[in-house]
Amino acid sequence: MKAFQRHKGNFAVALQKVRAASQSLATPAQAIDERMKQGVKADISKNGAWYAASFNEVNGTILATLLNYNPLVAYSEQATESHRKGEFYLTDEVLLNGEPATAVLERIAEQDARKSIGRKRVIDLGNQVTHDVSTDSLADDDTIAFVAQGKQRADKYGRWLRNKVGIKSLKVYMQNLTGKNKSRGFWLCGIGVGNDSDFDCDNGYLFSDGSSLFGVYESAEGTSRKKSGPESKIVRPSLYDVLRFSRPFIAPRNKKDYDAGIKDLFKM
Repeated sequence: MKAFQRHKGNFAVALQKVRAASQSLATPAQAIDERMKQGVKADISKNGAWYAASFNEVNGTILATLLNYNPLVAYSEQATESHRKGEFYLTDEVLLNGEPATAVLERIAEQDARKSIGRKRVIDLGNQVTHDVSTDSLADDDTIAFVAQGKQRADKYGRWLRNKVGIKSLKVYMQNLTGKNKSRGFWLCGIGVGNDSDFDCDNGYLFSDGSSLFGVYESAEGTSRKKSGPESKIVRPSLYDVLRFSRPFIAPRNKKDYDAGIKDLFKM
């Protein structure tokens, strides 16, 4: 069973395919690792996709998010339809864990301010604008280091792009601050002429039916069992693993009931 699987369609449709396949939405860090592993000619390298990150204008600053704090995942259908007409605005009705998303993002950004960039869940990028970055200094760019979940991975990817692919620099696209709280997706461009692996942190085209994203299985074996002796065991995922990979796909209003039901199954 494949570890990575591309799902085509607009953001909401592709994300639904990820859920139906019991996969998790791939992170930018996973994509970077997989590109270096599979090589420049692989599909994941040649063609761009959305990944599990978002860039949000919140009260005059850009707050970037990963995983559980990405409002685009919890509101994929609404966000997709909003982008078809304009912007997905973070109104007080857009919630994360039962609170307005803007308040949650600001609080987590403040809590994580002193953490190393590879451990941040939300990062305050201020009024960062579109800029060029040399591939020999990707680790020095906070935006890239954040989505790469660490300076070490960012540096390794930059050296790979420079030495193995021949890309000397790339562009990081940032959204304009408009004075209205809004959320846009993250798109990692494919490696090729005209889009030399640029980082699109301003993606407002979630409605595009010709787009895609990647689902990821926990392991390359997926749900298959290993053949072994009579003493072999089927190891089930922990409560932590179940909540970690499934909670981002549960509507905020259902999270309390969902958590209670899962914990009951695990007899916690």
